[in-house]
Order: sequence, then C-alpha cells, then structure tokens
Amino acid sequence: MDITATIKAIGESALSPTDPLVILFDDSATPALRAVTLIQQFDDPQAQRDLEMQAGDTLTIDGEDFAVTAVGKLANANLRSIGHVALVFAPQPAVDRLESALYLKPTSRPHFTVGTTLVYHTR
Repeated sequence: MDITATIKAIGESALSPTDPLVILFDDSATPALRAVTLIQQFDDPQAQRDLEMQAGDTLTIDGEDFAVTAVGKLANANLRSIGHVALVFAPQPAVDRLESALYLKPTSRPHFTVGTTLVYHTR
C-alpha cells in the first residue's frame, strides 16, 4: 500500500546541514515544535491511521527511494496519531536508538522544501 504526504511547512531550525535527522509532525504540532520540525499532511487521513511501516519497506522522497532499515517501537503509533516520525539518514546505532524513528538508507539526506512529497510504501 502507498500512503502519500506532502510537506506543508518547514520550521526555521528544522534542517541542519550536518544533522542526519529530520523530524516530521502533522498540523497539530505546537508552535515550539513547529520551529524544529517539518509539517506533513497526509492525502488520506484514513490511510494514515492504518500506516504500519516495517524494516524492508520504502519511503520515497520526491522520487528518491530510501530503504527502511529499522523502525522504532513508537514510530508507527506516532505516525498514525499525530503524523510524527523522525527520519534518520544514518545507520541504526546499537544503543540510544530513537523510539520514534525510521532509519533510512542511503544515508545521504535529501533536500526538503515546502511541497516535497513523501510516499510511505508498505507491504
């Protein structure tokens, strides 16, 4: 199943040139969170509530495919309820894993803009 979302806003401190982490939320993000996150809007809210990512799935960002190598144990529940997930463009560490993260490969972070399309491909 493919579930599509679009980036609607980018906080002024959301994208660091050296940090492999990108934090996503839906429109319910507080003003403080909005400063450090990208706001995504799902095309189909019902499909969002059914979203279940797992290792081996793919996230396509503006046409570029990223393999999901690991899924934090809170990532799916947060994606379904508040559109929140941390996209980590780095290998999953042995310790201090983020529980709300999708770890992605390749590890080069793509360019995000307002209008960037994300397609969550699930099996």
